[in-house]
Amino acid sequence: MKIEWIRKRFTIMIVPDANRDVVRFRVHSVFFYVVPALIALLAVLTVAFYLMQLEKSGANNRLKEMLAGQSKMFNETVSAKDAQIERLQNELIELAEQAKQVEGKMDELRKLESELKSLAGEGNTPVTSQADRTPQTLTSQQNGVGGISRPATDADIGQLIDETKSRYINIDEQMDELLGSLPETKQKLLALQAKLRATPTIWPVDSRNITSGFGLRTDPFTKKPSFHDGIDIGANTGDPVYAAADGIVREAGWDGASGNHIVISHATGLRTHYMHLSRILVEKGQSVQKGEKIGLVGSTGRSTGPHLHYGVEKNGKPVNPLPYLKASQGGK
Repeated sequence: MKIEWIRKRFTIMIVPDANRDVVRFRVHSVFFYVVPALIALLAVLTVAFYLMQLEKSGANNRLKEMLAGQSKMFNETVSAKDAQIERLQNELIELAEQAKQVEGKMDELRKLESELKSLAGEGNTPVTSQADRTPQTLTSQQNGVGGISRPATDADIGQLIDETKSRYINIDEQMDELLGSLPETKQKLLALQAKLRATPTIWPVDSRNITSGFGLRTDPFTKKPSFHDGIDIGANTGDPVYAAADGIVREAGWDGASGNHIVISHATGLRTHYMHLSRILVEKGQSVQKGEKIGLVGSTGRSTGPHLHYGVEKNGKPVNPLPYLKASQGGK
């Protein structure tokens, strides 16, 4: 029965309008199976193609978004690297300026060391260093800058790196040299300082009134020519008397001519004498420091009035104290 129905043919009539002929089509019954199947297949294919295009479009969009994100990250990374490179270049420029300043300070230290060596007795004239030519620090009203500017090139940065490296190598060498020589200079200065402290360069009293000088004079008692082995400094009774230099008290007592007197020996081989004191404030064998109060002005012994007889002895012979006192005008 089914086979017979399949073999049947059908006539399809199309009537356009009353004035036209009727169009007839004779189709096999299989047409009614094949055409719907084709239509259904076409629909399925259309839907599948649409879904594929939709999925492809979504993938493209995701790919575009991913590429856009990566491009943004790359640009941000490049910008960060550029900023970091610029910061490092600025730090390098600042480091180079600091190297110049340190180099100038090293020159000043070398000049100072030369001057210290000269003071320590090496007799070298301080050399003129680059520090002498280094401009002084300017005030806020003198620190203007300007000029034509151009971007720094790789060659500029490379040259700056080489110059900065060379400066720091030079500074390192100078530091080693200074570290090697400064201890010796320090020892010489300490020795010089000790020598200066042991040299009687300060006035033994506050008064500067010399009433009788060193050398030949008319004796105030006998009125005859006599040799005065020190200087007499007029002062008030009770004025303080100071040690003219570091030393050790060798005598502290009284005799008829000197009255209350003190004798101090110094490491330089000198001895200082302090006579006619009203009071002695130190003892024999005691160590005293330069400027330390050792007694009080008086008029004991062979004296016409309150004063200090001050004498300096070198190699067992009296010498004029004034040259020592003039060597330090800022002393007591």
